[in-house]
Amino acid sequence: MTAQRAGVPLQHPGPRTQERIAAVPTGVTVVRAELPPGANIVDELWRITETAGYRAACVELAHGSFGTLRYVHPAVGAERPAFYSDTVEPAGPCFVLGGSATVGNRDGRAFAHLHATWLDEHGRIRGGHLLPETTVGDVPIEATARLLHDAEYVSDTCPETSMPAFTPHALARPATTQAVAARILPGEDLHDAVATVAARAGFDSAVVRASLGSAVGARLRTGPGRITEADWPATEFTSLTGTVRGGDVVLTASLVDRNGDVHSGLLLPGQNPVAVTFELYVERADPGGAARDVTHTAEEAQA
Repeated sequence: MTAQRAGVPLQHPGPRTQERIAAVPTGVTVVRAELPPGANIVDELWRITETAGYRAACVELAHGSFGTLRYVHPAVGAERPAFYSDTVEPAGPCFVLGGSATVGNRDGRAFAHLHATWLDEHGRIRGGHLLPETTVGDVPIEATARLLHDAEYVSDTCPETSMPAFTPHALARPATTQAVAARILPGEDLHDAVATVAARAGFDSAVVRASLGSAVGARLRTGPGRITEADWPATEFTSLTGTVRGGDVVLTASLVDRNGDVHSGLLLPGQNPVAVTFELYVERADPGGAARDVTHTAEEAQA
């Protein structure tokens, strides 16, 4: 039986696919927008993406507040190693600290995978996987969307985990590879995956951002000489940010554990395998790499 502790890959019920990283190179347009009060977050992110002429985006969320907020966090599964908690719906207003989203489609309809952290009505830092009915509150939520020119994200049920997962698919060969959108499958270490994606794309220097998914617990540095280990079987990453310089990868993260508690710190290399899935965005950072990096307001994105 597999050891039930952070850092040890989970055993899933289905067959393992041979390729553990699905990666698509792409050009990128950056759109910065405010999601308006009352808007459904999934619908608004899709509107921004589709109106600009694209079918997928990797998004960072900041500030603002939630109106309707319904979410889940990781839990021990009854028939699988990791699953979701019961739905949580806070009674009072919650104010956004940060978050990440992948925008794409499922069954031919707009769909988004959303993780975030926030301050709840008691002033506690909480986090989780947002459900599709979540809306923007009285304070607009800031969104920075990296619109993918040459890829789309499609959500299907993964045969290995029997759970839904976004996978990128190529739409065209990019004129210039500015970034890579990838799905990392269970058991792959996050540092190794980032290094592999960057190397295959030919990026000598790169940044990681707008990425989300789950790891088997988590092991991270949270202060001088201090290592924090989040509980098995899974944590949901609400953000993953980092750098690649040659073969050196540095990753920082915020994540929520099975108790709904949030941890932030510097990930320990080789000790954070993916639990169920991870949507990874790696962007070229070396000089001359950004062939198209255009910033718009939401209104300009509609033009």
